[in-house]
Amino acid sequence: MKKEIKSIINLENLVGIILALLPLYLIKFVFWGVPLNFLEIMIIGALSWWLAEKRWRHPDWKDFLKNNKFFFILISLVFLGLFLSVFFNDNLKAGLGIIKGWFIFPLALALMAVDLFRDKKSRALGFFYGSAVGVAFLALAGYFLGQMTYDGRLRGIFNSPNYLAMYLSPAILIGLTLAQNKNVKIKTENYNLSIKSFYGLSLVMMLGVLYLTYSYAAWIALALTMVIIFILNKKFAVKLAFLVLLLLGALFYFQADKSKWADFVSLNERSSLASRSMIWQSAGKLIQDNPFWGVGSGNFQEKYLEYQKYFPPYLEWAVPHPHNLYLAFYLYAGITGLLAFLLLIFLWMKKIILQKKETIAIIALGIIIYFLLHGLVDTTYFKNDLAVIFWLAFFLPL
Repeated sequence: MKKEIKSIINLENLVGIILALLPLYLIKFVFWGVPLNFLEIMIIGALSWWLAEKRWRHPDWKDFLKNNKFFFILISLVFLGLFLSVFFNDNLKAGLGIIKGWFIFPLALALMAVDLFRDKKSRALGFFYGSAVGVAFLALAGYFLGQMTYDGRLRGIFNSPNYLAMYLSPAILIGLTLAQNKNVKIKTENYNLSIKSFYGLSLVMMLGVLYLTYSYAAWIALALTMVIIFILNKKFAVKLAFLVLLLLGALFYFQADKSKWADFVSLNERSSLASRSMIWQSAGKLIQDNPFWGVGSGNFQEKYLEYQKYFPPYLEWAVPHPHNLYLAFYLYAGITGLLAFLLLIFLWMKKIILQKKETIAIIALGIIIYFLLHGLVDTTYFKNDLAVIFWLAFFLPL
């Protein structure tokens, strides 16, 4: 019995559980004036254990760092940009807190996962997939209980329907790829359930929840990602991907008579796209006035409101982010951080596309492409859980 318990209580399972509980960043605390959330506390515990086991001395870990040293140099430049931007904009407390939550801890968790799951990478993705299934189930339960936003959209446990869509979309890509493992079985006492059946049922549920978010940007980005991945790798769950593309097409068809869709396609002056256009103009003005250091992490809302005087009345006032991944990197990490990030992604994609026949590479490529596409109209990275998903996808195929 003790041996069984010991085999369960190990660092690998702890990191897996953390990957399955990413949304717990929503539970927040303050210790001696330092804000922390539950996810960060769990990561600190796992990191302490990882360091105590001296896994950083392992030859495989040293080889991993050596073989990918240029990537780590570029990541260091992103950090340099973030710190310089915070320093020159005199926003140390809020800025450092954001760097901690959106960069340091997500990187630490992703790197630990890569080390611990080096021989079973799909298991690391499986933990996150289970999390997404749970989040989708809770959201669906909320739908039947009438827990919707004022405009009839489903947001689940998150603050925004877009956040729910961004959390589920990478999981849908994972499910579509791992569903090809036809010979693997989940064994229970009474019956065997094929992995394909499990993924099929869970994908249907997640797609239903994704529909109820009415996040057009997520739908489009997910569809384009699947098309790109299919072009790169014809083995990418062809039948399932085709069905999902048909479903996504049906989603837009059923939206044809909705006012939200009418506003979207007609570029109505009150539409979400018109609102984003105004936000992007304000962000562009901020970049024009702060070309080297940006405005610093945590400063966008204040600066955005300050720049109202240069524009017609805003359509949105509560805007913590510029609704664009690339504008966000420029404003939060300056020109140094943005260029380092773009070069990092370019070199990573160049390397991973050569591995496109490998399952993990297909999944990782799909997730990163989704982040980049959806990032054109939303800030896909700058959130605790999304940052972990991004770095997990970045490092696993390396």
